[in-house]
Amino acid sequence: MKLSAVVLTHNSGAVISDCLQSLRFCDEIIVVDSGSIDNTLKLAASARIYKRKLVSFSGQRNFGLKQATYPWVLMIDSDERVPIELAKEIKAAIITDSYSAYRVKRLNYFFGRAMKHGGYWPDWQTRLFRVKDFLKYSGSVHESPHFTGLLGSFANYLTHYSHNNLSECLAKSIIWTKKEAVEFVKAGHPPVSWWRLMKVMVWEFCHRYFKKLGFLDGYVGLVEALIQAMNRFYVYQQVWELQRHEDRPL
Repeated sequence: MKLSAVVLTHNSGAVISDCLQSLRFCDEIIVVDSGSIDNTLKLAASARIYKRKLVSFSGQRNFGLKQATYPWVLMIDSDERVPIELAKEIKAAIITDSYSAYRVKRLNYFFGRAMKHGGYWPDWQTRLFRVKDFLKYSGSVHESPHFTGLLGSFANYLTHYSHNNLSECLAKSIIWTKKEAVEFVKAGHPPVSWWRLMKVMVWEFCHRYFKKLGFLDGYVGLVEALIQAMNRFYVYQQVWELQRHEDRPL
């Protein structure tokens, strides 16, 4: 069995080379780029590149899967890496051909630290698909894959290097909290009040930092809990703004 890899990119010049290096075991690499203006495309020249405007991650992944040549597809983001042991496990899995899809644990690195608490581990992600059993991804913010057949699990993990600095976190928050707010309004979210705003922020922080033991990740665990609490604020503040102007298009 042969394997295609689909990589989503956007201004990924700082990370794309290491990502592609970790995918050398794949038979083809497809890059779906959403308008990079840095050197991403130059560094990814060895891959098959498609330029496509980003509306949702689901749309990008569905498009990438349709371009795949081979029976199995591995979905990867540009800030992720496939360690050697996981690569071996993936190759063995597609030869065995026992499942329709596989999930993998993702080890997240925030500000250079591996996060083992705060709800960030094992962070299961379904990323390997047998193409004939794949249906689609759905969801504009937190996309979910749909497929027929059985789901297998890998023992080894995928690495994810995210949240390298505060500026990067804020840039992502501006984009994705707005999308989440729009989805909430479309779904008929109740009117946002001051107490609801405070409740979601406090709950998010306490959930990450205390219930999910984020404090065991030290200073970075505290920072991440605060960032996620602020992201809840950004979402609900934008829901409030949209609800005040329901006559305007979303």
